[in-house]
Amino acid sequence: MKNFKPESKTEFKAQLYTRIGKLMLDNPFIAASGTCGYGTEYADILPPEKWGALVLKTVTVKQRDGNKPPRCCETDSGMLNSIGLANCGIEQFTKEKLPEFIKKFPNAKPVVSIAGETTEEFVLLTGKLAESKGINAIELNFSCPNVSKGGIHFGADTSSAQEAVKECRKTTQLPIWVKISPTAPDPVKIASICMESGADAIVASNTVPGMVIDIWKEKPILGNITGGLSGPAIFPISLRVAYLIAKSIPGIPLIGCGGVSNADKAIQFILAGCSAVEIGTAVFRSPNILYKFMEEIKSYMEKMGYSKIDDFKGKAL
Repeated sequence: MKNFKPESKTEFKAQLYTRIGKLMLDNPFIAASGTCGYGTEYADILPPEKWGALVLKTVTVKQRDGNKPPRCCETDSGMLNSIGLANCGIEQFTKEKLPEFIKKFPNAKPVVSIAGETTEEFVLLTGKLAESKGINAIELNFSCPNVSKGGIHFGADTSSAQEAVKECRKTTQLPIWVKISPTAPDPVKIASICMESGADAIVASNTVPGMVIDIWKEKPILGNITGGLSGPAIFPISLRVAYLIAKSIPGIPLIGCGGVSNADKAIQFILAGCSAVEIGTAVFRSPNILYKFMEEIKSYMEKMGYSKIDDFKGKAL
């Protein structure tokens, strides 16, 4: 951490709790969808209860095998992935995967990510999850860039987004988060319409479409040709989207996502108006990185004289 102000003479004990709409989290760090699979994969390294919340792998109506491999490749400052929403489908998820996670980790806060190709699919998925116990929120994936459909048009078209959120809102009382695309023509307008239609929070944002070519094989590395770029390279892009939304819609429940590789970047999202941040690629590099994040943000807060997240949320606006 750099450029600290002198330590305050008043002693503070940093508290990391934060609120996203009606949902209270013990800390502002959320495992992004796809990072920890169905929630149990990294449990021996980092117990799911340690996260403020944990977004489980995106689920669709039917089981999906995903895209043709290779599905991932490292870039100079991040990672390209083209998983293609591979998942077991909503039936197996609600009957097996979700109950198993909740039974093993009753104190964790699972959030379920869903993706549909139509409003009807989003509503069906929401309805299935509304019947399940132990879920803290539903995240509508309006921005997956590496499948032929999978929600991407919802993140770019305001009328589609409005209809999907409004219909899902009728189906459940659970908090609804909407994950928008950094490439949306007008992310502020999308965020505003989603909130007006019944969303409880906006996640800003998702991966950025990209590709890499193997110069020796003379063809794209990814089996799907293109994928979603994540990691440090996209942080400035994601931060801008979050800042614009927070600046234009004061008080909006906002979650930053994209390129958070250290606590410094998480703090920047909070200064830009976010109540929490989702962590993705950094977990692949270091599955227990959450412990480091929490130590560093506490150190920052104590040096700055902040006792809680709200003390510096939105300070940069």
